[in-house]
Amino acid sequence: MRKVPAWFIILSGLGGLVGIISIIYRLIVGMKVTNLTSSVPWGEWVAFYIYFIGLSAGSFLFSTLIYVFGQKNIEKAGRMALVSAVIALIAGLLFVWIDLGHPWRFLNVFIHWHYTSVLAWEILFYVFYIIVIFAEAWYLMRCDLAYLRDTSSGFRKTLYGILSLGWKCPTTEERFKACHIQSLKVATVLGIIGIPLAIGVHGGTGAIFAVVKARPYWYSPIFPIIFLVSALVSGAALMTFLYAVLGDKKSPDYMNILRNLGGWMVLFISLDLLLMVAELLVGLYGNIPDHVYVLKTIMFGPYWYVFWIGQMGMAVIVPIVIYIFKRDSAFWLALAGLSAVVGIVGVRFNLVIPAFVAPPIPGLEDVYNQFRLLFEYFPSLTEWISSIGIISLVVFIFSLAYNFLPMFELPVEVIIKKGGES
Repeated sequence: MRKVPAWFIILSGLGGLVGIISIIYRLIVGMKVTNLTSSVPWGEWVAFYIYFIGLSAGSFLFSTLIYVFGQKNIEKAGRMALVSAVIALIAGLLFVWIDLGHPWRFLNVFIHWHYTSVLAWEILFYVFYIIVIFAEAWYLMRCDLAYLRDTSSGFRKTLYGILSLGWKCPTTEERFKACHIQSLKVATVLGIIGIPLAIGVHGGTGAIFAVVKARPYWYSPIFPIIFLVSALVSGAALMTFLYAVLGDKKSPDYMNILRNLGGWMVLFISLDLLLMVAELLVGLYGNIPDHVYVLKTIMFGPYWYVFWIGQMGMAVIVPIVIYIFKRDSAFWLALAGLSAVVGIVGVRFNLVIPAFVAPPIPGLEDVYNQFRLLFEYFPSLTEWISSIGIISLVVFIFSLAYNFLPMFELPVEVIIKKGGES
């Protein structure tokens, strides 16, 4: 298995340190470090929150294509999808946590949980979703972890001893294959359980927006569906990029797997594009003033480039064009995946921020002349630094996980040679 270079781990680790410092600074100073206003209470951190929650749900749902729906031609990307789902979820929860005015009060959701709250259900889904992902990843990796425990020394032996939970693999090929089949069956069951949880995790995030009646742009039953499809785009794009960069290029099926990953990415992009066009056409035809104002702001407002360059260019046109003309090149498919992963950030920003720029009463934006009451928003320097720092932190965590965990299944003959009897 290829390793993430040490220089990259050190660089992302330094960036992660900046992220930790920025979180501490935010906790000490408060929300005044942001450019949020009373009129625009959600900004960059919430946009990155739904981005990473979508990346997590998309990665997990992508793994179900393998373990639930039997897409064996992309099976080598399955473990990486599960690990990505966990780490992306950590990032999303970090972003929403620092966006809370009183971060430590998140415990109130558990203490005062109520069935009528969409947010309360969302948190409940998070808990079970995390349990399912960890359980599924462990079952798939348990023999590899046991082998690494038995063949390592020092820190690694201790680490793999903890992660393997005392599991010992069979020493005969026949019993190992039976154990492997059992692991896949368990992964299938957990994947089936995880599908509604992942849908609840990100579809629920979309529902939090969709039930806000005061924002016509959000108040739509299609909004949770848009969130889910966009999540699948980001999940498939991330797997395409990661497998292109970190997959075993010497493997005879490397390019075939990569092309299949790219094909799923383009399929989900096409579905996302269909929903986006439907949303735009219906919204403009409906001619509801507040809704039309937001749509025009997205496409032709001061940050038009987020839509045309980020959302349309990087998330749609570039990946599709590359797949059509350069799908036999690992480099170009990696670029297509990276372009879509970055472009979806623009999608998330356009979902969150523009809905707040439409004044509820025409002319209200001219009444106020105080910074914290404006219907305008651009992230502060602290918001940018903290966001880049947190992203660096999760990249650092993923790099360590990739280097230490068995992301790709070890050969049977290698494990049964060294493994202990179960």
